[in-house]
Amino acid sequence: MKRKIGNLFLLAGLALLLFVAYTKIKIYYEQQKLMKEFESLDFAASEEDLENRTFKDGEMIGQLYIPKIDLTTPIVEGASDENMKSAVTHMTNSSPVSKLGDKNSNFAIAGHRTATFGKFFNRLDEMEKGDEFYIETPTKKYTFTVIQTQIIKPTQVEVILPVKDKALVTLITCHPIYSNKYRLIVTGEFKEVTKKKKEVTKN
Repeated sequence: MKRKIGNLFLLAGLALLLFVAYTKIKIYYEQQKLMKEFESLDFAASEEDLENRTFKDGEMIGQLYIPKIDLTTPIVEGASDENMKSAVTHMTNSSPVSKLGDKNSNFAIAGHRTATFGKFFNRLDEMEKGDEFYIETPTKKYTFTVIQTQIIKPTQVEVILPVKDKALVTLITCHPIYSNKYRLIVTGEFKEVTKKKKEVTKN
């Protein structure tokens, strides 16, 4: 009897490991697909077209890079459960990507901390004032410096509102990890922007 119970636990453990591995592999390939679609935007008619285009739900609009927590992940339009399975997401009620770096803007990014969906914002609580993170669009790289971290209630939606004369990015996730009781908020202020060099293809 004990052997049967032990075997059941062993099978359950193996099934869980296989599920986690499958989920991570699926996320990896979904992210690679998003990256390829994003790179293809370089063939748009002009830089202005790229910066001012309207993105559809689920489309990749940029890439988030946070060196402090070793995170590089796509940013897709629309903070739905489906979109958050394979990327961090832009909250459509916040400022659009075309306003990144502009005063009176607040570009809000939401992401999971649940291990089932990959890393994403699992380590966001390690961010501190003065840390830098980056957002890359098809033509530009924006640098932001963390100015504040806070724990708030889910109802405190004012954190994604623009602040006068400030160019902000707000990173949002659940807190504590595996709980939806509170929100962990990391606010970054615009520091600088650099243009990305276009690759020259040889015939």
